Amino acid sequence: MDFLDIIPLNHWTWLVTALVLLGLEMAIPGVVFMWMAIASAIMGGVIFFLPTISWEVQFITFAILSIISVVIGRGFLKRHPIASDDTTLNQRGRQYIGQTFTLARDMENGKGRVRIGDGTWNVTGDFDARTGEKVKVIDVDATVLIVKKT
Repeated sequence: MDFLDIIPLNHWTWLVTALVLLGLEMAIPGVVFMWMAIASAIMGGVIFFLPTISWEVQFITFAILSIISVVIGRGFLKRHPIASDDTTLNQRGRQYIGQTFTLARDMENGKGRVRIGDGTWNVTGDFDARTGEKVKVIDVDATVLIVKKT
């Protein structure tokens, strides 16, 4: 039994492969499968017009098209990055700057904790304070919020 007896390689095979690759892109984002899906769709178009191409040539052409589309796509995204309305989207601590919180643990030697939502964050400042006092976030250092008394 030959490989082509199980799965015929025609234009529909390449177009379905493109859809599967787009599905993978949605499930595992990384902006790679999308470019491979484009290469697969191009292969579907080529095979529609030239159906006698051997499966070996199809796979080699797909591999070359995939590499080319990934390189071009990555270069395009470097030159034209995707802008976000939320500048602190992946910087969770920066979202708290300017907000006031209640200390969940005494600040001793300038270190303490505040409760935010269902978790607590380490805080630091140049003062000592008691549990229950209010502090305002003025900056962030990695995962530590820098606070001042309110």
